[in-house]
Amino acid sequence: MTGSEYDVHGGAHGVEADMDDMDAVGGTIRSTGFEIVEVAGASHAFLVDGNLLESAVLSPGTFATFEAEMIAALDGPHALAAHGLSMSAAGIFMQGMAKAYAFTDRAVQISDDIGDWAQGYTLPLQLGWKLSPAGLPATVLDLAELADEGLFSDPAKWLVEHPDQLEELVASSPGFVALLSTLAPSWASPLVGFPLDVEQASSTLAGLYNQELEGLTAAETYASQSPSDIEGALTRLDEVANHDDQFQVEVVDGVYNVYLPGTKAFDAPFDESGLVQNMGTNFAAVAGDDNAYQQAVLEALADVPPGAEINFIGHSQGGIVAARLAEAIANGETDVQGNVNAVLTAGSPVDDIELPEDVQMVSLVNEYDIVPRLDGEAYGDKSNHTSIVFEEQNGETTANHSLAEVYVTQAGEIVASDDAAVVDALAGLGSFGGGGDSTVTTYQMVRG
Repeated sequence: MTGSEYDVHGGAHGVEADMDDMDAVGGTIRSTGFEIVEVAGASHAFLVDGNLLESAVLSPGTFATFEAEMIAALDGPHALAAHGLSMSAAGIFMQGMAKAYAFTDRAVQISDDIGDWAQGYTLPLQLGWKLSPAGLPATVLDLAELADEGLFSDPAKWLVEHPDQLEELVASSPGFVALLSTLAPSWASPLVGFPLDVEQASSTLAGLYNQELEGLTAAETYASQSPSDIEGALTRLDEVANHDDQFQVEVVDGVYNVYLPGTKAFDAPFDESGLVQNMGTNFAAVAGDDNAYQQAVLEALADVPPGAEINFIGHSQGGIVAARLAEAIANGETDVQGNVNAVLTAGSPVDDIELPEDVQMVSLVNEYDIVPRLDGEAYGDKSNHTSIVFEEQNGETTANHSLAEVYVTQAGEIVASDDAAVVDALAGLGSFGGGGDSTVTTYQMVRG
């Protein structure tokens, strides 16, 4: 499969990486220029060298010529010092441009977030405009157009065909929840909350679920062979995904691969399934809140020796939990002693999760999978996070999100890609142990 069949965002070939390179190159040019100026300054010592001054008595003409040419070489308009200052100025300008680009990008992002929030907060007003006589201002909501597209007659099909609209709806949800908070009775307002972003809205919903872990047991330990690429890693993940509330930790030559499957129960608050891998964990993980799934994995990794490499592999909910664990461990917020190397996610909403620069994350995303849209964020452009986006439309939400039928299959094609951005992203993940002999432990979680 050729690189033209993928839409790659971020990573070593992304805009942020280009800005980092511009800043680094600018810094090198700036410092080199200053070094040249220092050399020019130090070279003035030759003008008053004792031996040189003594030679002036014997050949005053030659001495004068040397002094003049030396001064011109060091201090003239095209001299060494001038070139050094020019280089330094160019380097400073380049670094300034890199910072200006980064500032502008952040400003645009903040503006988009404010627009999304306002869109959700004014939703009833927008509906009122559309339902009122013609001639009033147009809004983002066109009910007639949405009806023609099948939103009301077949919402499931509409979601599958318009995943970008779901992303926009999620992005505007904090504003709508905030509106509900202002309209709710005084006794209900604390329950609704006043969120400013998707993480805060998710945290409000997560608080309605039980997030405690009652127990964790090692259900099975067996000898195996570690994967050597992302196809093998997702194949292993698919094997453990066939069981409820289980995950696996694989050890190979001091490398720890952690396999985290996705959601098993789409339950509602106050009517919970009792499973750890439920909707409550989804909300908590998106919000960055503590939850039973993360508690269990941290407990399983308690004996990882200092400096050992840890890789996280997760699908759907498991990918969110993987990114949150990598974030917490790498930032020293847990007792785990290992070093997080990489995170591989498949069909997970992780665009808003910031990992330290030395942790690489690669996300496989089916453009028609609605689950990666549930954080309300567009594909990011972080230098250490590469999103490899492909298109596979199977006509159903579950079919488009399938680990075995979509992501494992596509991973095999991605491994064979010759796209430089894809190749570099996969190289950053490492080899997950390179196919060596490994020991795999399956853990069983129990909800508190």
